[in-house]
Amino acid sequence: MRRAAPAGVLWCGLTSFFLAACADDAPDVAAPASTAPPSLAQGSTCSQPGHPAGTILGTVETSSPWGVAVRDDGLAYFTQLFESGVGITSTRTRTLEGFIATGSIPTGVAFSPEGAIVYVGNQDATVTVIDVATQSAINTFSTEGTPVFAVQVSPEGDLLFAGGGSSTLYVLNAQTGEILNRVEVGFAPNAFAVAPDNRMLYVSSFLGGTVTELDMFTQTVLRTFAVGGTPQGVALNRRGTHLYVANEAGYLSDVDLATGNIAPPTALTSGGFGVGVTPDDNQAYITLPGEGILQVFGLQSRKLLGRLNVGGDPRRIGFSRAGKLGAVTNQAGYLTFIK
Repeated sequence: MRRAAPAGVLWCGLTSFFLAACADDAPDVAAPASTAPPSLAQGSTCSQPGHPAGTILGTVETSSPWGVAVRDDGLAYFTQLFESGVGITSTRTRTLEGFIATGSIPTGVAFSPEGAIVYVGNQDATVTVIDVATQSAINTFSTEGTPVFAVQVSPEGDLLFAGGGSSTLYVLNAQTGEILNRVEVGFAPNAFAVAPDNRMLYVSSFLGGTVTELDMFTQTVLRTFAVGGTPQGVALNRRGTHLYVANEAGYLSDVDLATGNIAPPTALTSGGFGVGVTPDDNQAYITLPGEGILQVFGLQSRKLLGRLNVGGDPRRIGFSRAGKLGAVTNQAGYLTFIK
């Protein structure tokens, strides 16, 4: 296993579409999202997926937000790199609703499948486990001295995947933190995407220039896609047929997962970082930190459709269940909500 040298600072490297209104994405709901898992909380039965129309609803000021995870009911946890903790907000209320201390330089964050537990990957080589109902840390896992940049829970909720400052992807028992396996991937895994079949995990490695396809059942590497450059965020369409990779070298890659072919890259106006595919499979939003914008990519037309100026240093993107509200973290000190 190769391990990156320790660092005292962070590692880093519109078209409107009419849809019927959905209560899951109602922008003016006054009550905060429930801390109960979605199956236990009251909520809309609206299931029609959509995408933002390209309107900035507003911002919430907060210190050093980086990663973000959004639960089905809109509850959102975001890491605060230099505050050693995570903040709590909601795509419904768009206000700060809490803060929970974690390890040092928290970077990646993910909900368990039922939404009752949050896992936070820290660059002090730990993972903080948070109980959502009590808003408290209940456990801390170790990753053998390797800084953690990204975390992902298996669809069954029994396994936790953690990667960061090495070429090793750790597979942990999600309840106990026991390290069950170590899988070699590209150097510095930094983002994950789970296929709709709930079996394949895609891992981007920003210092390796690759995306690894991992079978979560057997914990074996099946394919490695050499996208080059500095791959960062990854996202899949709903059918799991295409993988989109934002690249800090200034392009978006589209991998056809049926054939394994990588389409000619789509040029961005500067380096790409976070990427999110809207639940209706019509658009991908890509953050460009160097310009303070989001570029919007049409998945059907395979063309850049427009841009949203959010300012600052935008990083990760999270969407609500129906997809018409999004939350974007910004290292300039705020979250932006888009509709």
